[in-house]
Amino acid sequence: MNHEKEMKNLLILFSIFLCQISFAQKDYKGRVIDAITKKPIPFVNIGIVDAGIGTVSNEEGLFHLYLEKNKFEPTAQILFSALGYETFYIAISSIEMVYNEYPNISLKPTVLKLNEVVVSNKGERFIQDNVGYRNYGEKNYGYWKDNIALGGELGTRIITKSGLRKLNSFTFEVWHNPSDSLLLRVNVYDDDGILGRPGTNLNTSGQNIICTIKKDDRIVRVDLKPYDLYVKDDFIISLELLKVFGEEDLGLIISATLSGYGSYRKYASQDKWERISDLNMAYYVESELMVSEKIAQRFERKVAKKKSKQRTVSGFVIHKGRMLSNVMIVNQRTKEIVTSNEKGRYTIPVKKNDILLFSKKGYNDASLKIGDKPTANALMQVTIE
Repeated sequence: MNHEKEMKNLLILFSIFLCQISFAQKDYKGRVIDAITKKPIPFVNIGIVDAGIGTVSNEEGLFHLYLEKNKFEPTAQILFSALGYETFYIAISSIEMVYNEYPNISLKPTVLKLNEVVVSNKGERFIQDNVGYRNYGEKNYGYWKDNIALGGELGTRIITKSGLRKLNSFTFEVWHNPSDSLLLRVNVYDDDGILGRPGTNLNTSGQNIICTIKKDDRIVRVDLKPYDLYVKDDFIISLELLKVFGEEDLGLIISATLSGYGSYRKYASQDKWERISDLNMAYYVESELMVSEKIAQRFERKVAKKKSKQRTVSGFVIHKGRMLSNVMIVNQRTKEIVTSNEKGRYTIPVKKNDILLFSKKGYNDASLKIGDKPTANALMQVTIE
C-alpha cells in the first residue's frame, strides 16, 4: 500500500516536472553581444515581425522572449535590431531552449557613415524654429497600460516646413506614472513606412537616446544635441519602453492635444505600427531651420518686436546661498521652457498670476506664483532619498 502511494506521489511529481519543463520551453533567452568586441549590447529590439511578440535586451544584453514554437511556421524568424549594428534573423525552428544559461547572439557593427555635409554659398544660416504640440489644459491624453511589452512605442507625426532642420531638444508632459521609474528610449523616424507610418530610424549616431521618468516627474526634457539629428521634412518622434522599475503595473499617461495629424502605437519590439488616433501626443521639439540670410533677418526683427511687447520676469535659482545652473523653468500656462545659466539666472515671459515650476535632478521641485514685481527668486532643496 505504501509502495503504491509512493509511486502515485512520484507520478504526480513527475507530471508537475513535465509541466514545468513545458512552461520553461516557452522562454527563449540569450545574451546579445558585439561580434568584434564580445561586449554585451543593451536595448536590442528582439521579436517576431508584426506578431506582437517582442522584447528588449537589458543593460547586460540579456533577454527573455516568451513564445510557443508550435504556433508559428518553421520558416518564421526572430529579428534582432540595434542602432549601429546589422539586423540579424534566426529561424524559430533553429532556436535553442536552454534552462541554466544564456547562449550568445552576435551582431555585426555597421560601417560608420558620416552625416551629410551641407556646403552653401547662398548666405544661409540656422534660426530657431520650434515644432510640435503642447497641451494648454485640454483633457486629452495618450497612455501605456500593462499590455504594452518591452519595445512598445507611442509616436506622433510632427508637421514641419521643408528644409534642413536640426533637432535640439524634445519635451513631453507626464500626467500620471505609478511606477517607481521608467526607462525609455526616444526614437526619431522618417514617415516613409506603410501609409505614412514610422519607417527609417533617423538617429544615425549609433547611440541610444535614453531618458528616465521618475514617479514625480511632470515635464521631461531630453537633450538631442549630442546625437546630431537632422530632418528635411515631416518626421515622427516616439517614446519606447525599455524597463519598468517597481512593483506597480505600468500605467503611464502623457498629455495629448487636438491636432489632426495622428499618433501611432506598437505593442512590442518588431511589432507592426498602427494608427490609433487623430490626436497628437503633446510632443514638442526645439529645433533650428536653415534659411536664407534675408529670411533670417526678417525673423529676427519679428522676434525682437514680439519680445519688446512681452512682460518678462527675471531672477536667480538658489540653494543655500549658491546659484544653481541648468535648472529647468516652465511657465505652467504657456508651457514655455527656459534654463538657468551658469550664474543661476533666468528670464521668462509671463503674465500676472502665472505659475513657474523649477526642476533639476537631485532637487525637489519648487514653484512660484508671479505677482507685479519684475523679479522672482526661487529657493530649491536637495532631494532626500
